[in-house]
Amino acid sequence: MANPKPEFGIHLPVRVLPGSDGKPATARDLVEIVNTAAGSGFTHIWVTDHIVWLNPWMDCLILLGAVAERAATLNMDLATGVIGLPLRNPVAIAQTFATIDVLSEGHLIVGVGEGSTESDFDALGIPFGERRKMLEDAVPALRDLLTDAHVSHHGPYYNFDDVSVLPHSAQQPSPPIYLSSWGAPVGVRRVARLADGWIASAWHGTPETFADGLGRLNAELPKHGKSPEAFPNAVNTMFIHLDADGPRAHREMGPRIETITREPYAPAAGHYLVGDGGEVREGAERWRDAGARRIGVWAVEDTLEQIKRFGAEVIAKI
Repeated sequence: MANPKPEFGIHLPVRVLPGSDGKPATARDLVEIVNTAAGSGFTHIWVTDHIVWLNPWMDCLILLGAVAERAATLNMDLATGVIGLPLRNPVAIAQTFATIDVLSEGHLIVGVGEGSTESDFDALGIPFGERRKMLEDAVPALRDLLTDAHVSHHGPYYNFDDVSVLPHSAQQPSPPIYLSSWGAPVGVRRVARLADGWIASAWHGTPETFADGLGRLNAELPKHGKSPEAFPNAVNTMFIHLDADGPRAHREMGPRIETITREPYAPAAGHYLVGDGGEVREGAERWRDAGARRIGVWAVEDTLEQIKRFGAEVIAKI
C-alpha cells in the first residue's frame, strides 16, 4: 500500500545564510512567512537551534513566540527541530515550552536532541562528550515538568525538588516530545524508549538511510508498548530551490548549498530539493515513499516566492 501524502512545514530563517543580504528576519517578516506558508498548503512551522556555530543564529524559541498567535489562528503547528537539550536546563526550558504552547493554543511539538556542535557546548562550559548522558537524564525530567506539579528529579546531571512550572502547557498531559536521531541503532533505540515521535535530518541522511532507520525504529517500538503505525516521524533541514530552469537552479544553488553545509553538493542523494517543479516533486516523493510523514523544507533564498512555488508545484501535486 502506498504511503500517505506527507504534511509539509517551512523553516523560519533562524540562521542568516551565507550569500544572503545578511539581514536577520523581523517579526513582520516572520508573520508574512507564516501567512504565505498557510496559503500555500503548509501545515507547520520549523525552527532549528544553534548558538555560536558558523553564521549568525537568532534565538529560535523567541522566533516561535513571535509567530505563535498567527500560527494558532491559522491552525498551524510549531515545531522545534531540534533544541540541543543538554544546552538548556530542563526546568528553564520547560517554562519556555509551556509558554509557547499556551501562546500557540496547544500547537507546539517539542523536538529535542543531544546537540551536534562542540562550539555551542564550549561557549557555555558544558562537556560535549557527556551530551548523550545528559540527554538521557533531561528528557524524563522535561516530560515530568511539562506534565505535573511539585516535580522532583534526582539524576546524574539534574537535581531539583518540588518544582512546579506554571502555567501548564495547553496540551494535556504535555506537548508531544519528539527526539532526533540520524538513524543509527543506538539513537533509534533511544527514540523508541523516550519519545513520542522521531525527527530525522535530510542534511545528514537520504531517503534510503531514513527508510532503514524507520525500519529499525518500527522493530523497537513494540518493545516499549508503542505502535509503529501511530508513532509520528518527521524529516527536516531540507534545503529547497525551485526554478523553471532546472539546470540553472543546480548551477546557482550548488555552490550556495556547499557554503551553507560545508559539504559537497550531491543532488542525486536526496538531501536537498533543487531543480524544476517536476524534479523537486520527484525528490519529495522519494521521502514520502521512504515513510516520511512530515517534511520540513528551508528556502535558500527568496523565501516567500519559494514557498509559493513549492506549494503549487509540490504540495498541490504530490
